Amino acid sequence: MNNPINCARCFSLTVQNGKSKLCQKCQKIDNAWLEIVLDYLRKRENRTATIVQVLNATLVNEEWIYEWVRDGKIMQRHFPNIGLPCPKCGENLTDGVSLCQSCSGHFVKSLEEVREIEGLQGDKHTATYLKRHE
Repeated sequence: MNNPINCARCFSLTVQNGKSKLCQKCQKIDNAWLEIVLDYLRKRENRTATIVQVLNATLVNEEWIYEWVRDGKIMQRHFPNIGLPCPKCGENLTDGVSLCQSCSGHFVKSLEEVREIEGLQGDKHTATYLKRHE
């Protein structure tokens, strides 16, 4: 079913076809910029280019590159230095993860501390409950 939406780039009213949130005009522009980026990355000497190098060489919008990575149009396994930044520290993420290894470790440690605190508080409540009902 085709839903009326506002284009994500130019905000004009358009009909959504598939997953795209762009009007036909912006979709053509998006595809042209994507081809420019992919042509640059496909060159042997540019396969390990970083986001900054791609931005400087192609003059494409940085958010568009991140969007293409999220949508799977640019595959990180083919271009290892092109990826999404960690939302906490900004480090380049590996394929398919939402936090870098360092931030993930901090998150797990904090979660374990919270569980430990809750476990201690739970023991107090259990002990009080058992004393009252013995």
